[in-house]
Amino acid sequence: MRSSSSRRLVFELMAAERSVHRWIAARADGSGLGAAGAGVLFYLEGNDHALVGQVTAALQARPAGMSGLLNRLAAAGLISKTRAPDDARAVRLSLTPEGREAAASARSVLAELNEHLADGFTPSELDTISRWLAHTASTLGSGD
Repeated sequence: MRSSSSRRLVFELMAAERSVHRWIAARADGSGLGAAGAGVLFYLEGNDHALVGQVTAALQARPAGMSGLLNRLAAAGLISKTRAPDDARAVRLSLTPEGREAAASARSVLAELNEHLADGFTPSELDTISRWLAHTASTLGSGD
């Protein structure tokens, strides 16, 4: 076991994240959906007619990046954007039938990925990994 001073946790975490994104992208069936787009679809499955700001906050995204992503998802026919009747500046998002199908497909891909990631680890080890990742996210917050 390496000493704590020789661990390269940040490097290893970033390398793992890039690998996960590449794995997901390779299985996106040319849709270009990706992990962030799937996150939007998953959120909208349980929060239909959500405001753009709600989706952005839930995914811990930046507004500028979210705007482009939402435009791509709308252009692909996966979500619809409508003005909120009570505030002309606010935009509400909903899944289209195609978006629901894409969410189901993405959920299947992620289930397969989770199986790969868990392979060879005990439930106790996975609990520790999960706790460490949650700790990292909560300790560092949004990074702002």
